[in-house]
Order: sequence, then structure tokens, then C-alpha cells
Amino acid sequence: MDFGSQQEDKQVATEPKEASALHVASLEILRVAIEQAATVDSSPRTQWKCEIEFRSKHCHVETVLCQAATSELAIADAVSSFCTKPIRFFYSSCIANENGLFQTVVAVEDPANSNKAAVGRFVGVDEATGLAVAGLRAANNAGLLATDFRANNQALLRDCARSLMVELDAILNMAPLDRMQRLQMHAAVIEHLNKTASAAVLTAANHPKPETILSLFDTSAWLFDRQGRRHDSYTDTKLWLAWYPGVANDELQVSEVIGSMPAAPESKIPWIVRLFENPESWIRFRGAVDLADHDVMHALLGRGLQDQDEAFVLGFAMGTAKQVSWFQYWVFKFVLARLYPEPYRIPNFLQPAFDLGVKCGQQTGVKNLYRLQLKELHGMTLGQARQKVGIDMAVVRRFYELEQQQIPFTIASLRLP
Repeated sequence: MDFGSQQEDKQVATEPKEASALHVASLEILRVAIEQAATVDSSPRTQWKCEIEFRSKHCHVETVLCQAATSELAIADAVSSFCTKPIRFFYSSCIANENGLFQTVVAVEDPANSNKAAVGRFVGVDEATGLAVAGLRAANNAGLLATDFRANNQALLRDCARSLMVELDAILNMAPLDRMQRLQMHAAVIEHLNKTASAAVLTAANHPKPETILSLFDTSAWLFDRQGRRHDSYTDTKLWLAWYPGVANDELQVSEVIGSMPAAPESKIPWIVRLFENPESWIRFRGAVDLADHDVMHALLGRGLQDQDEAFVLGFAMGTAKQVSWFQYWVFKFVLARLYPEPYRIPNFLQPAFDLGVKCGQQTGVKNLYRLQLKELHGMTLGQARQKVGIDMAVVRRFYELEQQQIPFTIASLRLP
């Protein structure tokens, strides 16, 4: 669609009439204008210029200016300025309703990867603003916005939305949907997930007792499968919040469990975390291991990747080191609670998991676990690996029962055996 071609004789800019800024991800769109560009020669070719004035999360007001052969291409190029790479509008619809507002739908994709496609929607008073805002929303839904402009956790919501669409499709026994229908359905689901997530964050931020926030929601969706059976483990997921290997898995290969882990690359771990947890650091805490060995510890102990799980694993590693001073113990607890950035910080109400991990490490029979090359256990089953390093799972299970009592209602506690 090229609405600009319908206005070539007007030679005027189409200005948005909204008085307030329009929010898209981590952007505020202050102004969108589209007009014919001035020609410098007698060429009959029409050029269109799109100007987007915006404010980023850094509070700077900036302007993007792009020019192309059609108005829609100029807007698409302007939207691309906010993306990790050039994108294209492969579908657009801008229809005026009975109230004089334009209902806009735009589908974008990465030309090199058709899987990076999504729809954005917007209702506004002019077509230029509608295409620009809908295009930016589509780029955010597709994961194509640059980091400075992207909304956090959208990858998680995109995966949730796709899973929900598949499940709804199966439940309702729908006829096969075409690509545009699926993309619009996906956009609608993401919008509602964002509203739900924002409401949960606001509730948590204003709750007088943040440590009990999970008791306000039904967490059973994390704990049971679609047939209502309790998960012993959940490793078939890309969501680090949901990943959980469990302990009823002695027959599985260590490498199989590690391969399913949605772990962050070592390069993305903050310097202060590496300062205290890298075994090569001069200021490391006693029990520190490298990332590969740390992942194996998660598998051996059957712990997920949430803060509470990390606290227990770190405590367990320290507890197996037989020469840990009380000074180092309390300093590291302070570092975990106060100095680590999110999402690595372990808040005070979750620190009983660290304390229990230390005591469990002291009692389970393992000595100086941090000195072992745990990555060499990949070829063993978990049962063989636990036996080889000397982890008494009966002791571990007793401490998990204590953890459930001391930190009730969290997902990490509820999924413990």
C-alpha cells in the first residue's frame, strides 16, 4: 500500500495531531511527518521524506530522517533505523473507520530470515503515524528492535505467545490459519501478556511483603503438565525461569541435562560476578568453580536457574570447602544481596536457601567439590556422577524439605521433591 501516491498533488506534510507521546517498547514517539522531498533537478521521479522525532529511555530527544521512492518505503526505512538490521513491510493496511481514525496493521520481517516476522497494530488520527507506530510495534514483537529501544523480556513473551497459539489451535481444532492470521493472533497474545506482566510487576512493587508475592497467584501452571500431572522435571523449555532438571533422573546422561539448559553465555556475566565466582580471580569466594562446572552442579543437585536455586548451589559449593571462615561467609552473603546486579542478586528473603546449601554441603559427604573437574562427568549418568563425587541425595532431600518450610510458596520451593 502506498497512501503517499494518493497525496502527491497536495505537496504538504501529514502531521500527527496527538498531543501526548506515543509509547512503543522503550521509545516515546513525539512526532511523525511524511512529505514529498524537494527535487534538485527536473526529474519526474517523486521522492518521499519521513521524519520521526523520538525520546529514548536515556531521555534524549532525537530525530530520524529517511527518504525513499514511496511514502511507505520512507516510513519502513525510518523504522529500520531503530532495528538491528534493515527490515521490510511485507503487509500493511490503513483503513479509516466511522470515527475518522485510521486502523493500521503492519507486518514486518527480516529479509534474510522469514522466521523473524511479526505484526503491529495502532489506531490513530493519521496514516503516517499509524504506519510508523505499528511498524515499530511489529519490529519489537519480532525481536528486531535494537537493544536501546527493545522492551525487556520480549523473547520470553514471544515464546509464551507461540506456545499458547499452538495450544489454542489444538483445543479449538481450528482450520489451518494463514500466515497473516497467525501473526495477528501472535500480536494480540503478546499485547495481553505484556499487560498481565506489567500488572504483576506493579502488584509486586507495591506489595507490603514482597517475599509473599507468589502466594497471590496460581503457580500450579509451573508445576503440572497439561494432564494435571506434577512435573518431576521440566527441561524441554527455552525459558530459564521454567527450566528444572529435578532429582528423579539417575538414568539420564549428565551431558543430556546440560545440553537442555538455557544458560547465558559466559561473556554476558557481569564483571563483579566473575570477580567473586571465577576460580581464577584473586578475590574469589571459597568453593568457586568455572561456568561449565557450575552448570554440572545444577544438574547434580537437580536445581533450576532461579535466584533461590542459584543461592542453594552457591551455598552448597562453599559448604563442601572445609576451610571457610565466618568472615568470608558473611562477606559473600553481603555481596550476593547488595553488590550483585539483577538478575544475579540474591535478596535477603531468599538467603535461607544459601544458608541451607552451606549446611547441606557440609553434611552430604563431599569434600572440596570445587577442586574436582566436574565437566569430566558429562559421559556418565547422573546417578553415577552423584555417586562418584560423593553427593548423598538422601541428605540433599532432607535439606530441600527444610527449604520448603523456610521459604514457602516460591516456585523454586514448590517444585522441590
